[in-house]
Amino acid sequence: MLKQLLLLAFALILVSACAQKDIKEYVAENRIDIKTVSPDSTDFSDLYTFGKVIGDSRIVMLGEQDHGDAPTFLAKTRLIKYLHEQKGFNVLAFESDFFALNEGWDKLEKQKGKIDSFILGNIFGVWTKCKECDNLFYHYIAKTYQDKKPLVITGFDSQIHGIYSLETLKIFIDNYLKTKRINYAHTEKYKKDFLSFFDSIKYNDDIKKQINFNEALKQIDLELTTKDTAFFERMLLESLKANTESEISFLSKNNDFLNIRDKQMAENLKWLLKYKFPNEKIIVWAANSHILKHPELIENSTWNKWNNWNIMKTMGDFFIVDSLLNEQTYILGFDSRTGNAGRITNDKKNVVQTPFNDSFETWIPKNIPYAFIDFKQFRNENPIKKEYFFMKGVEHSANSALWTDVYDGIFYIRDMYPCGSSREK
Repeated sequence: MLKQLLLLAFALILVSACAQKDIKEYVAENRIDIKTVSPDSTDFSDLYTFGKVIGDSRIVMLGEQDHGDAPTFLAKTRLIKYLHEQKGFNVLAFESDFFALNEGWDKLEKQKGKIDSFILGNIFGVWTKCKECDNLFYHYIAKTYQDKKPLVITGFDSQIHGIYSLETLKIFIDNYLKTKRINYAHTEKYKKDFLSFFDSIKYNDDIKKQINFNEALKQIDLELTTKDTAFFERMLLESLKANTESEISFLSKNNDFLNIRDKQMAENLKWLLKYKFPNEKIIVWAANSHILKHPELIENSTWNKWNNWNIMKTMGDFFIVDSLLNEQTYILGFDSRTGNAGRITNDKKNVVQTPFNDSFETWIPKNIPYAFIDFKQFRNENPIKKEYFFMKGVEHSANSALWTDVYDGIFYIRDMYPCGSSREK
């Protein structure tokens, strides 16, 4: 009897294995064609499936292969409008200055001219100077503040680059530490190693000054009686510490500087979700290389010239360690077939790599300009299918990877082209 049961179980496993579809077949049968990436399109019927598969997700991450991908930015703008208007996402979080896009945005008078100016000065210029982002930055966001449901802007990057930060961060931190009666804040060393560092915090390649600043942060941490990072100021200090440790790693030619930054971006994003926006749904705007999960499933590539693949970690990977957040998050990568790429802040333009034979891009008919493929459904329907295939899923060059585990879905763009110059900059 036992032998018969074992044979039956084995037969069922074989049947199940045979029923597993390969990814190429799945893409052919489940591809959803997207009619347009124009932000002016108010007919969201082609995004119905996208909305259905994200379900009750609280976090939707939108990637990009490079920071100059014009049609990707158009597509993301349209997706943001859909998520905001149809799915109740009222917060848009950028891979940009944590301090400026929280403290600064909260204090900003929400009038169109002031919103436009603030965005231009505090979100990275690769987006704010790109013509294809104009609709989002200089029209839509301000317009929502005339409605009942404004789209709140925030940021999670530990890097300090915003004009608001460069003008006010030093004073903000100094005032906070003095109200906490930090003894170190009344020393000459505090002025020399800590406060003066803020004057060059955006670009400072002096490793000794970076180390001294980091030591000052450690001393301040020792004296602070309040360790609860529920407070913005404490989280800000943690973010500053991570930023300088990343810089020290880079200047020391170590290979973990991106890991440090990505880990802190994940922590900052978790803080936003838990403490600042506990009842809100959040859209995340960042690079593919930050939002992807399980980077160990991507085989050797030219993606990351600085890191050892054995230790490479990403924001998305750090973020989904929390099982609840993993369940609540949908990560959408972007992929393109052909064209040119380059950033508005750099004159250099590059040809998008021609797809490999039988790669993901070749599975999409050439007459289809845009498409969405849900990988999460594939995982659910084919739990034991682990198939590596080539796709340009990080930057504009192909890697072999178990892409169905790296992303929850992919937005395909046939023709890539770089940003034009914004009329608003």
